Formats: sequence, structure tokens, C-alpha cells
Amino acid sequence: MSIQRKYSHHILGVLFGLITIFVMTDKIMITDGRFFDFRHITMTMAGFIGGPVTAVVAAIISSIHRYNVGGSGSIGGIANIIVFAFFGSMIGMRSKSRQNGKRVLFWFTIGIVMALILIIIVSINSLLLNDSENVLRTVAGPLLIFTPIATTIIFNYYFWMYEFLGKASMLNTIISYSPINLMIFDADGPILISENLKKQCQFSPYIENPALFSFDNICRNQQHREIVTEDGWHFVADLSSFLMPNGKFACIAIVKDATDEKRDQEKLRVAIERFSKAFQLGPHMMSIIRKSDHRYVDANRRFLESKGFTRENVIGKTPTEIGVPISEWEEIIENLEEQGSVHNIEGSLVTKDGSVATIILSAERIQINDQECILLAYNDITEMKRMQTDRVEQLTKYLTLEADLSRSNQFIADIINTMPDAFYVLDDQWRFTFLNKKSEQLLLKTREELLYRDFWQEMPSARGTLFELNYQKARNDCVPITFESLGFIHKNTCYQVTAYPSQLGLSVYYKDITERKLSSERLMESQKQKNSILESMTDCFLAIDKDWQVTFINRAAEKALGKTRDELLGKKMPDIIKLNDISLQKFNEVINERKSVNYESLSKTLGNTWFEISAYPTETGLTCYFRDITSRKKADSEIARLDRLNLVGQLAAGIGHEIRNPMTTVRGYLQLLGEKPDYAAQKSTFELMISELDRANSIITEFLSLAQTKQAELKSLNLNDILNNLYPLLEADTFTQNKQISFIPGKIPNLELNGKEITQLVLNIIRNGLEAMAERGCLTVRSYVEENQVVLTIEDEGCGIPPEDLKKVGTPFFTTKDNGTGLGLATCYKIAESHNAKIQIGSSSSGTTFFIIFPIPEKEKEQHEMIA
Repeated sequence: MSIQRKYSHHILGVLFGLITIFVMTDKIMITDGRFFDFRHITMTMAGFIGGPVTAVVAAIISSIHRYNVGGSGSIGGIANIIVFAFFGSMIGMRSKSRQNGKRVLFWFTIGIVMALILIIIVSINSLLLNDSENVLRTVAGPLLIFTPIATTIIFNYYFWMYEFLGKASMLNTIISYSPINLMIFDADGPILISENLKKQCQFSPYIENPALFSFDNICRNQQHREIVTEDGWHFVADLSSFLMPNGKFACIAIVKDATDEKRDQEKLRVAIERFSKAFQLGPHMMSIIRKSDHRYVDANRRFLESKGFTRENVIGKTPTEIGVPISEWEEIIENLEEQGSVHNIEGSLVTKDGSVATIILSAERIQINDQECILLAYNDITEMKRMQTDRVEQLTKYLTLEADLSRSNQFIADIINTMPDAFYVLDDQWRFTFLNKKSEQLLLKTREELLYRDFWQEMPSARGTLFELNYQKARNDCVPITFESLGFIHKNTCYQVTAYPSQLGLSVYYKDITERKLSSERLMESQKQKNSILESMTDCFLAIDKDWQVTFINRAAEKALGKTRDELLGKKMPDIIKLNDISLQKFNEVINERKSVNYESLSKTLGNTWFEISAYPTETGLTCYFRDITSRKKADSEIARLDRLNLVGQLAAGIGHEIRNPMTTVRGYLQLLGEKPDYAAQKSTFELMISELDRANSIITEFLSLAQTKQAELKSLNLNDILNNLYPLLEADTFTQNKQISFIPGKIPNLELNGKEITQLVLNIIRNGLEAMAERGCLTVRSYVEENQVVLTIEDEGCGIPPEDLKKVGTPFFTTKDNGTGLGLATCYKIAESHNAKIQIGSSSSGTTFFIIFPIPEKEKEQHEMIA
């Protein structure tokens, strides 16, 4: 490859030399002994394409051939070859990129220059031969005509072939070396395959036989296809067809191995199934309660059997409805809210027949089907409590008997001997002088085997441990020592050991603290779980101490406040965010009066966001839950507006017809009086009164349209057809006002519409827009589909609607026009409501845009999706 690159210009020069010889062979005779050809074009191409080296090689070969041919024009022919080889090199070095976008004109100009140069060379050569006049008369015309044309055609064909082959080479490189699994194929088989795809063995069947992608089904369409092979591989292929230059359809496929993703989904399904089985078949009673309303959503077989209820008796009920005491349930919920979970608290279980059992209860928050629920686990300890009571009673009786039998030291020894903790005594020679029964179990030897034996000889495993170190220290310092350590025999048991030194030796007391250690670890784990639950909450949560310093904050609160946890923890709340007066008052009530509060507040510092805030007192300060309710507030405002509109409509229905009747009578008498000769002088006054009555009647007509309760007849119409029918009328209106209108219809499906009402809605909004614009302004109407909804936008270039008036738009009788009634837009909102449509407004100083959003019927939606 390096040899080819090194000598490529020489090889190209030889090639152009041979082409030039071929061109010179097909010559045009001018006069005897002299001829003309197009060698100047081939030599110019040699210099332009290959550069100076190619031009020199081609010139040498061509010159040698021309010299061997001989004739009176040899010197001129060789000069022709050398001049145009140099000329082509100069063009290649200086003008290769200057013809972009003007290639035809550029090369036509170059052709004219070449023709002039050639005429100069022929003229000089002809002067030497004394026949220049005859030669120039024969050659000048064809040179000036054919040279520019031939140059333009040949060089533009060269650039076209160069670009075509370059693009094909780039496409082949992209497909072959792309890191994405790409393949191009047609009905006959693969065309191009990326190297990355070839290296992956699992794709081999589809490389060898791409027809497995069902080529006929995807032709002229885009598809997303999932494929499962017999050996368990899952592939996802995105397929798209295109038309090749030969007129045939081909497909490009992007293939992805989705095997691991499918396996993860299967593992998740198996895990959910295992949880369900463990829940239903577990030996303990379990139930699941929805957190929002504290109603049972599920209970296992063991729970139902213990309670004596059927599933229908429990599901949908609250715990208090099936016998749980209200105070006990409220205590559980309170602990759950404060701690995040409840572990091993004692409670009561009331069965269907009224009997009460004692249980140990644990509760944990879980998510089921995107609902926050509470998982409750119960363990019936009624029998164990009874046995424990019996045992206590027996122990009390036993101690009473022992007290009656002996009041001596033996009594103390017996108590020590029966206590649950190990106790033994060593003399100053480290020999056992006393040990109780628990010590026998601890040391795995009987009393007889240990009494008066050396401790270190009998327990060699204690050497080199904390036991030897602390025993020696207690003896030497004569100070009691308490330490914790795993046993040197029972290595899985943790003990709290206390060594009491005395003049006679050492008394050692063992207390098993394994359970306490485990409880401490469980408490720490519970704390971690509580923090995890708070962190996973979508509601914002933070804790504040009595000095107003933030002691805890979850991720949702970080996001809402726009600061990181490091920036918030330890900082005082007023320094973080400016609290309004309501929040300051409520927080002071929580901290000082120890009562919970719930309120709503608008935060201007957080972008005019409404929050619902709940604050609860704690020992150290307060905890605060808050959530963004801005969307709910907007919905409430919209409902209030619709209520006002409905009230006005009812008022219109009540008085509209009663006003029209006397107005009709007055109008009739005014017309009669105006026709009488006696009142001819007052006719203009009567006409003015009649026009004012007509105007009042039109206002009442619009007013009554708000009260219309009859459902409009809706038909399947295309919104674009209605707009096309209105366009000539609207165009005439804009023309008379020296304004412009533009309608840009999109491809939209049919909608369920009432043509008359939609016409009224469009006319009202468009005429408002025209009135808002100055002369030469342009009003633009568009229709398009967005997110499965048809959107009609009407955009004007007026001065916009002030923010304080934007909320009032659509309210009956609200208008900013001198002669307006304030009913036009109210009628538009009424029409939109009857079509299940929404009106949204965007306004700025450069104009106002009305967005009327229509829902697409299900039938039309399916057809539209099929077409898309």
C-alpha cells in the first residue's frame, strides 16, 4: 500500500500520457503537414488532478510521441503540451476549491482562457512557418467554441464521479467500522455489514440469512422488532427501508443484544412471585394495609385463620372495624410516622368470636403497584406469656420456700447458684472455690471437676485473651474491671464480664449480652431503614431543632430548595430561605406550643410555588413535610372560573327572553312611526334608536348562548375544511383593514365538531386578534397534531394582554375595548367546553397566541396512528 501511495503520481502521469497520445492520434488536419487535437485538455487535467509530478511525467511521454510523429508543427505541439501541463498544475494548486457552487461558470471561463492560450501558441508557430493567416482563419473559431464546452463537460463529469465515489467510500467506511451493529440488506441478501456485527457469533444466522427479518413486511415501513432464538438469545432490531439508485428497496437494520435485559426482567418477576408465596404460605400472620385510608388490601391464610374471618370479611375494612382497639391502632400509626417502622411491640389480637390474644407486632412501609402500603407481621405469644407467668409464679413460690428453709449464707449461695448468669470465685492461687450452675454450663464442666483446680490449667484457651489481661489487672490494681468479649469456649456468645478483686482472690460475674448486642444492631439497622424511607419519599421532609438549625433533609427537599445537603445541614432556616409571615407564625406555634399544624403557603422565593406544609413537634424541635400543589391550585382556579361562567349562563337564561319581548314591541312601533309623514323630521332619530335596539339584541343573543344547555350536534368534520371555507371572508376583512392573514394547515384527522359553533369561535378570536393589531400586521392561523391532540393556534402581532388581565380573559362582561360587550371570549370558552376542548393563552409584548386543543376521537386516533 505504501508503494502505491509513493508512486501514485508517477502512475497517474503515465496514464495521462497514454491518454494524450490516444487523443493526438485522433487528430484534425488543418493544412498539409499540420493538425489539431484536444491534447491541451488532457494535459490540463493531468496537472490539475495529479499535480506537478503527474504533469511532468505525462508531458515527457506525450512530447516524445509528438517528436517521433514529426511534421512542421512539432515544436508548436510540444510547446502546447508543456504549457498546458504547467497551466493545469497552477490551477490545481491555486483554484481547486474556488469553483464550489459556481463550477460550470468557472470551467467555462477556464476553457476560454485555454482557447486563447492555444491560439497564441498556434499564432507564434504559424508566424515561423509564414502561414499564420490561413491557420488562424481555420482554427480560431473551433477553438473558441469547442474548447470551453469540452472543458466544462469533462471537468464537471470528473467532479461528479469524484464526489459519487467519495460518498460511496465514506458510506462503506461508516458501515464497516461503526461500533454499532449495522447491516444493509435487500431481498437477495446482505449488502454491507459492520465489522462489529461480524465479530458477534450470536448474530451469524441473521447475517447469513437476513430474510429472517421478514423483508417483505418491512418494505416502505419502519419497524421495531424483537427476536428470540432457539438457544435463548433475545435481539432487538430497528429496521428502516429506503430506495436504492437501482430502483429497488433495501433495509438498514440496527441490531442490539437484549438478552441480559430480558433475564433481569425474569429475575424481577421471580422475586415478586417468591414474595407473594412467602407472604401467603409463611408461618406467621401477615397483612397489608393501604397507608392512605388504612384499609386492608391483602391478608395471608394464617392471619385469616387466627382471626376467624374470611377474606371478604377483611379486605376493604380498617383494623378498627374488625376489632383492633382504636387507641392501640393510633399508637402504632404514630410510632410508624415518627420512626418509619415498628419492631416487636406488644399488642392484642381480637378474634371474630371476641377472644383476645397477645401478639408481638412489627410494621414496615412498602410500595405495591405504586401505592404506599404498610406490611404488618404478627406473632402470637399468648401461650408463651402464660408459660412465663406460670414460671414467675413457680419461681416466687420456690424462693419463698427457700427463704423459709434458711436465713443464712446458704440462702445467698443458693440464690447465686440459681441465677441465670454465671458466677465463680477464684482464690489467690487461681483455683476455683465456688461456681454456680450457670458456670458449669459456661465452662462445660461439672462442679466436682473444677473445684480446687487451677483456672489456667483447666481453661488453657483463656490464655492470651482479654480474660487473662483484665483478670491480672484487677488483681494487681485491686479495682473492679468490667469488659465485653466473646467467650473463649462459646465463641459465638458475647458476655459482659465483671471481675471483683478481694484479699482472698477474685470473684467473676458473667452476663450474656448477645441479645442486647443484636437488639442494638437491629436498632441501628432500623435507623438506617428509616433514613432510607425518608430519602425515597417524593414529598419533601426536613427536621429543625429549637435553634432553627436544619438537622435532617431528604433528597426531595434538596431538589425543591435548589441546594445540596452540605449547604443546608447546620444552617438556620431563615438563612436558607426567606420564610413568609404565615410560615414563621406556624413554625413558632409548633415549637413553642407543641402542636401540629397543616397549612398552604405561596413561596415567592421558590418561583411563586404553592406548597402544602405539615409540621409536627418533636423533642428537639420540629419535623416538616411539604409538597408542591401549584398544579392543584391552578385546577381550583379553573373550576371557580367555570362556576362563574355557569352562574352567568343561568342568569342569562332567566332574563334574556323577558327583555327581548318588550324590545321587539318598541322596535316595531318605532318603524311604524318613522314611516308616517308627521314624524319625517324625526326619522333619523328613530333609525338611530332602532340600530341601538338591534345592538342590544345582538348582545342578548351572545348572552343567551352562554345559557345554552342543549348538547350541540357533533359531526365528524375536518377542522381544515371549516377554516378553508372561512378564509375568503377573513381575507376580505384583513384586506379592508390593510392587514394580512396567513393560514398554514397541517395534516390532521377528523374531529367531532359542530360547524356553526366552531365557525363562531374562530371568527370571535380572529377578529379580536385583527382589532389588536396595527396596520400591516400579520395574523397567522395554524393547525397540527401534537401528543394525540389536534391544536389550532391563532397568533397576532398586537401589543399583548397585560398579566393582570390574562387571568380575567373569558369572564363574562370583562372587556378592554370601548365598544366591547365582554361576551365574545366567554362564548368561545363555552363552545370549547361543549367540545371537550381547552383554550390556552400565551401573551407577550410582541403579540398573543390562542391555543385551542381538541381531543382526537378513538376511531380517528387509531386511523391516524396507522397512517403515521
